[in-house]
Amino acid sequence: MAFHSTKTGQFAYFDTQLGRPDWSGRRVLDFGGNIGTFLEGAAGRVEPSLYWCVDVSRPAIEEGRRREPEAHWVFYDRYNPQFNPGGLRGLALPDLETRFDYVLAYSVFTHTPDDETVELVDALRSTLTDDGMLAFTFIAPGWVPPGEGQQPNVRWRLSSRSLGNAAVPPSVPAHMDAVVERAREAPWCAVVDQSLLFDARAPVGPCGRYDVLWSPDHARSLFPFAEVRPPAAPERQHCCLIGPED
Repeated sequence: MAFHSTKTGQFAYFDTQLGRPDWSGRRVLDFGGNIGTFLEGAAGRVEPSLYWCVDVSRPAIEEGRRREPEAHWVFYDRYNPQFNPGGLRGLALPDLETRFDYVLAYSVFTHTPDDETVELVDALRSTLTDDGMLAFTFIAPGWVPPGEGQQPNVRWRLSSRSLGNAAVPPSVPAHMDAVVERAREAPWCAVVDQSLLFDARAPVGPCGRYDVLWSPDHARSLFPFAEVRPPAAPERQHCCLIGPED
């Protein structure tokens, strides 16, 4: 599928969550980085030659390579029900032949089943340097941004149709209120097209939309060794920070 994301702010988000580190000379793996807007947002603080982007969208990788030819661009032909339904199920992470100071995944495991997320996080941890850090985001269904009139995340995701660069937010039908309230309290739920799913073990076939939401407690149950941090404004996504394997 041709999916080019022009979302910006990923660098600022991770810079905040990681405590504003010195990025100079650091090797960065942007897992699911699409066309590499992270690198653009870094505004020179991350060297292109020390930046790797891995993504399941071949057109995005090709566009990223066109924009930043000094960086490293790797197509990962793994199945994803939304972004690469023609990919190979369970395909191993490519061997990138290097270790990374930072491995980052913004809004990647928000579109991935739990069993695959655990597998991929384990594989990504193995690519860290001895003092490296893996940081990835998740969306908590009941979290509400500060400010009057804000929607909880699950209602926001259900009412948003943001694929690519288009955003057409229809209202959530009144008859969905009860199920949305249930989802706010759920440890796990998923928006599959315009429906809500509550069984993390249920298989999901190719679809136009697959958004996974976790509570912070569910994130901790999957990754008890992680530090879970709240969203960094203006983002809605929590962050898991995980060090290298012992």
